[in-house]
Amino acid sequence: MATIEDKAQRSERHGTAEGCTILLVDDSPTQVKRLEHLLTGEGYRVLVRRDATEALAGLAATKPDLVISDVIMPDMDGFELCRRIRVLKEASQLPIILLTHLNDPTHVLRSLEVGANYFISKPYHNGILLSRVAAALRRDQGGCVAGEDGAVSCNYYGNRYAIAASKPQIIDLLLATYELAVEKNQEISKTHDALRRLNEELETRVAKRTVELRNTISELRQEIAERESAEECVRRLNRLHSVLSETSKAVVHTKDRESLFHDFCRIAVDHGCFKLAWVGMVDAGGTLVQVVAARGTTAYLDDLTIGLNQEPTGSGPTATAIKNGSFYICNDFLNAPITAPWHERGRAYGIRASASIALRQEGEVIGALTLYADKKNYFDRPQIELLRQMGADISFALANMVREDHRLEVERALLEETARRLKEREQHTQKIEYLAHHDPVTKLPNRFSLMARLAHSLELAKRCGSRLALIFIDLDRFKNINDSLGHHVGDHLLFQVAGRLLESIRSADIVARLGGDEFVVGLPLLRCNISAAHAIRKIQHALSQSYYVEGHELSVTPSIGISIFPDDGETVQELMKNADLAMYHAKAGGRNNFQFFTEEMNQTVQERLVLEGDLRVAIERGEFLLHYQPQIEMSTGRVIGVEALLRWQHPVHGLVTPDRFIPVAEETGMIVAIGEVALKTACRQLAAWLAAGLPPLRVSVNLSARQFKQDNLPALLQDVLRETGIESHLLELEITESSAMENPADAILHLRGFREMGVELAIDDFGTGYSSLSYLKLFPVHRLKIDRSFVKDIDTDTDDAEIAAATIALAHTLGKEVVAEGVETEAQCRFLQGQRCDILQGYYFSRPLPPEEIVPYLRNNAVPSPLVRA
Repeated sequence: MATIEDKAQRSERHGTAEGCTILLVDDSPTQVKRLEHLLTGEGYRVLVRRDATEALAGLAATKPDLVISDVIMPDMDGFELCRRIRVLKEASQLPIILLTHLNDPTHVLRSLEVGANYFISKPYHNGILLSRVAAALRRDQGGCVAGEDGAVSCNYYGNRYAIAASKPQIIDLLLATYELAVEKNQEISKTHDALRRLNEELETRVAKRTVELRNTISELRQEIAERESAEECVRRLNRLHSVLSETSKAVVHTKDRESLFHDFCRIAVDHGCFKLAWVGMVDAGGTLVQVVAARGTTAYLDDLTIGLNQEPTGSGPTATAIKNGSFYICNDFLNAPITAPWHERGRAYGIRASASIALRQEGEVIGALTLYADKKNYFDRPQIELLRQMGADISFALANMVREDHRLEVERALLEETARRLKEREQHTQKIEYLAHHDPVTKLPNRFSLMARLAHSLELAKRCGSRLALIFIDLDRFKNINDSLGHHVGDHLLFQVAGRLLESIRSADIVARLGGDEFVVGLPLLRCNISAAHAIRKIQHALSQSYYVEGHELSVTPSIGISIFPDDGETVQELMKNADLAMYHAKAGGRNNFQFFTEEMNQTVQERLVLEGDLRVAIERGEFLLHYQPQIEMSTGRVIGVEALLRWQHPVHGLVTPDRFIPVAEETGMIVAIGEVALKTACRQLAAWLAAGLPPLRVSVNLSARQFKQDNLPALLQDVLRETGIESHLLELEITESSAMENPADAILHLRGFREMGVELAIDDFGTGYSSLSYLKLFPVHRLKIDRSFVKDIDTDTDDAEIAAATIALAHTLGKEVVAEGVETEAQCRFLQGQRCDILQGYYFSRPLPPEEIVPYLRNNAVPSPLVRA
């Protein structure tokens, strides 16, 4: 029945609480929290204020349905708060409940005095408090209600009582009841204090006994733990000793570093019962630690990166061990700050402690061995000492392995070096043997090999009664290609020539290179000389075709000389000498032909040798002299210059013409000394003429191709001009067209230097070479001299006439004068005059004159009539 009533009361309270707001004023956090929890549990909306002033200030804004206030509060107590609320017009009917301890009867009177609706003493009963709250909110139904006749009706827990007593009687009864309640409350408080003291004493005794029991249990546990720890330490040490023993075995039997690292990890996990063991090596850059071997829970290492110079990994156990070159023990892996980057990973794989040992190789730290255990504080001092010893053993093994590798490497290097030197010696021997018998450029047999093979072929020909043809081949104008395009182009050309020679002969024939651009072909076992002629024509045709080297199309022709056994010699030396003579005759005969040796050739060679010897003596004796041929200006008929022409006054043969000794001087190089003599003699002679009172005239001196290339030529010119005192413009230097075109770029530089000195310049024999117009316009010359071969037939040969006319027109277009050499007839003179040629020279005017005859000629200045009449 009571349960049903309780449910009814709770249902009634919940109905009252809906939409109601209660303002709770109390400075005690504990009391506020308890009341707030109780009221909100009933469905009330609770507003909390810590002091009365704050509650009063926000009363108008919050508009609560009920105020519950503590009596004892700082600044303003609950009585004052109640009194001030009642003063407010809008809150004069607001229900107010005051809470206080039951220790002062005056509190009741003051509550009534200030207009409180209810007064509840502490400690209160939750049900009574909630009933009072519900009654206060149901103003028309709950609590005590005064009728119109003054009678009071009171509703107490659902029972209504009619109060007939007067108000003074009710107050007296209320005070008497409160005094009795205070007295009972004091007795209860004393009893409560006594019970509290007794409880404290019991609690003290129980706590003391509990501490004693705990200490005893703790001591027992500690003793058990120490015993278990000691046993575990023994087991760990035994396992580490086993690891150390197995590691020593591995060091002895393992020969390579990678296998050794894998063995270390396997032994640590299998014998040492570690969760994980891995070896990390420092990379070549010294910045990263790379895993090279691992065993155990290797998934821990997935995506693991340790950078020695990167934080935070650079401060981890492994990196610290490597940097310090020692070991690092972390006995609390999951809590140590140094392992923070790996806490989550370690927790996932059951790792609680780690030990990292630096690995050294020949004193240098190369990496670390890291071990992980599944228990905290796993590594103690004895184990650390064993780990240090293991690290030292591993480092010793690595150093020993390096030493062994070095020893093997040295042995291997010695063997390889020995084998290499033996191979090189063999190759050098083969190369020396090859070079001793072959030409390095063309790969053909050289002179040494040629002589041996020719000797064998000659003996075979003598035994068989057959013939042997010896062919000397010289490439025409090869020197021009070599000088202009470079020796590497020349070498490629020679190699192609050698290939064509090999393709042109029989397999039994002999081909060799003597040197330079000279080749020798031996044709053994010939029956007649005509067979040699057929072979030579084949060779000539093959060698005359165009060559292509590095983008250049080149053309060379062969000059060929042939000697035949037994007609031209009985020995190899005689055959080679005679073939060489025949080849020089072929070259002198216009090139690109072949000549069979004859006795007349031998006689010519002997004469040439005598001439060469006489030339050398002639330079020493001063047997060279100059003749001078006048040059006539077409427009005035006046002699404006002379060309110095070299002559040789031989003591036996008399006056030797240049066409006999100049080619020999060119080939032997004596032309340089002879040209210097000619230059000095011409300048001195001009100085003498000027001193004798002759009018100024220009003297032309020919420069050979060799002399033109001499580096000391500018200095020589300056010395001669300074010595003779003649003005530089009175000296003209003539170079042949072919000399200028051997290396046009260098020629232009030399000519510019001469012109800056003030010397006059002319291109001699123009039309006989291969001048390019692009270079011709760049040559800083004053005149072009038309070769006498074009002038000779200009009055009868229309081709020569057109060439001469075109040359004159071209020269005038380029701003240069034209000198025509070899003018011998009146018709030639008239033609050249018609073409406006600038200067004429030839026998029509005067032969070359010795110096003593020049003076009368110049003074008389005899001019042929055609020139005068023009």
